[in-house]
Amino acid sequence: MEPTFKIQADENLTDKPNLIIEVSTGGITYVVIDSKNNCHTLLCFHFPPETNLEKMALFIKMSVSTQPVLQESFNKVSIIYAYPKAILFPHALIADVDKKAVLELVHGDINDDYIRTDFVYKQNLHILYVVPKLLDSIFSYLFSADNITHQYSLLPDLLPFKNDHLYCIFGNNFFTVQLIKDGCLQAIQSFSFSVPEDVAYYLLQLCTSYGVSASVVLLQINGMIDNTSKIYEELHKYFLQIQFSTLPAAFVYPENINKFPSHYFSHLFSMALCV
Repeated sequence: MEPTFKIQADENLTDKPNLIIEVSTGGITYVVIDSKNNCHTLLCFHFPPETNLEKMALFIKMSVSTQPVLQESFNKVSIIYAYPKAILFPHALIADVDKKAVLELVHGDINDDYIRTDFVYKQNLHILYVVPKLLDSIFSYLFSADNITHQYSLLPDLLPFKNDHLYCIFGNNFFTVQLIKDGCLQAIQSFSFSVPEDVAYYLLQLCTSYGVSASVVLLQINGMIDNTSKIYEELHKYFLQIQFSTLPAAFVYPENINKFPSHYFSHLFSMALCV
């Protein structure tokens, strides 16, 4: 099984590194970072469209079996789930809430899934999210994770937002967006889309719902789009301030990462600073 992106340093590992895993409905990415903050390896596998859970599990097992670096002994393993069945919930109400009922109200039936909860203390809120049991079992078998969290739990800490800000992460036919208004977190949501117009519609609706002007808000882009894509062209019709993210300066990267736009992987390394 060949990765969509394979970025690797020339030097061999000299100590037990840390492994960060991000998994979503669209694929799985592994980032290996040593104790001196040198990025040794980035492996990104994209799942084919309409891949079911059984096939996802097989892809994950194959990715580990075919990549020797993933069979190393790791100092710390962090798993970041980026599944869309997640909601923000205030701390004051968490004790009395039926988590399954609340998640089903927003996302529909939850059957063979685990419900997990992260507490984001700086925001005084909880992230309730769903993880497929099959994939959770696969990761438990393949890795002994020291830290399991959701992407939504890390997003508020990525950047010191002070003004109106849309922070977007794009995958294949889906994206996640965090909205900041006047420096305060307002919403984090994930959307599936079929055409570029869908993306603009969802972002404009989010801005309208929270009283944010599309002509003023900074739209910051991470992930799998570029400035020649139809999505970018559509967004540029409505948003006057668009910025592509860059790689955090905290890490040393393999030379061949420069073959790709830095915003493809920027959010991964920003989250790596938070786990």
